[in-house]
Amino acid sequence: MLWSASSISAVGDGMRDSSLPLLALAISDSPSAVSVVAVAGSLPWLLMALFGGVIADRFDRRRLMWTIDLGRAAILLGFAAWVFSTTPPLALLAALAFVLGCGETVFVNAATSTIPDVVRSEQLDVANGRLQGGLLVGRMIGPLVGTSLFAIAAGYPFTVDGVSFALAAALVAATGRSGSPRARSERRVMAEVREGVRWLYGHKQLRLVASLSAVAAGASSLGITMMALLVTRTLHEPTWAFGAVLATGVAGGTAASMLAGRIGERLGRRARITLAFVLMGSSLLLMGLSPSVFAVAPLFALGNFGVVTWNVQAISLRQQTVPKELLGRVNSCYLMLSRIGMLIGAGLSGWIGSTVGIRTPIVIAGALILAALFAIPRMGDLEPAPAPVAEEQPVEQRAG
Repeated sequence: MLWSASSISAVGDGMRDSSLPLLALAISDSPSAVSVVAVAGSLPWLLMALFGGVIADRFDRRRLMWTIDLGRAAILLGFAAWVFSTTPPLALLAALAFVLGCGETVFVNAATSTIPDVVRSEQLDVANGRLQGGLLVGRMIGPLVGTSLFAIAAGYPFTVDGVSFALAAALVAATGRSGSPRARSERRVMAEVREGVRWLYGHKQLRLVASLSAVAAGASSLGITMMALLVTRTLHEPTWAFGAVLATGVAGGTAASMLAGRIGERLGRRARITLAFVLMGSSLLLMGLSPSVFAVAPLFALGNFGVVTWNVQAISLRQQTVPKELLGRVNSCYLMLSRIGMLIGAGLSGWIGSTVGIRTPIVIAGALILAALFAIPRMGDLEPAPAPVAEEQPVEQRAG
């Protein structure tokens, strides 16, 4: 039911993400209109991701998930009614993107943290793989459906997105509570935030994993931001060819999600992470040098196979290592570092691409990820046992 809820929401998110820019352009034909909405949707990951982790640790996580989804359903259905009746101002689109982004920061933390309550430790790779696959397919189907519905009436994709949130909320609510009730904390929010930050910083393995994730996210963003220009301008292919490349990427990522369990049975954790970085880095490097879209498409599929493989390993490792009462806060630190890396990568990509050349950011991105391979041997033992923690232990001891 959690997988179904996640997949349904992913389709709705894809519809909204493709329709908001179109609605922004319908209100104002300036490219800055799209930029304002995009920035508003990204800000919550910088402003409140850490607080989202505190919320995920303080409250019953599954109840938190369906409550947030109900709230997002109500907001989107109200917004859709507004769009059907009149053209909303651009400020309202930005506010919508920001509010939904705030809900997403809490929801993602809670969703990632609740998986260990649902499956056994040895099943985490399979479960996380299936969730990643559902997200990928949903994000591919959503924009296709969303743009088609937007062509009929601008309010339709937001209506369907609101309904998808309501369905997801019902599915999550049907799974019951997330284990035993949590004791209500009387500590200050910032004290709990610092506890999560200190735990992650004090754990050598996960600190290195978080650093690698930030590098990989930044490098991937550095390269993928230029993909549309590589296909349409450098290789002089039609726009539908870029869509075909994206589709092959989804196919590669979906294959990785389906094979996550089998890969885990045949390869150790270190080998899986090494495989992921080799595929991510070499595919970007070769795409930046490719003379034809027929080479770019399969390379993009291999790269996405690596991305999903890495995501599954990083998520499972956190779920197996971090104490459950800290998982939301540690996840929030990890996710915020990745988002910061993505924003930096996207910003540098445009600057490098315009001053040096479109291929250059893609080649640099591949080289950076391959260089990160030298840090993997420093991770030590990557097959951790669950780490229960007594409440009276100080943070420094828990981090050891």
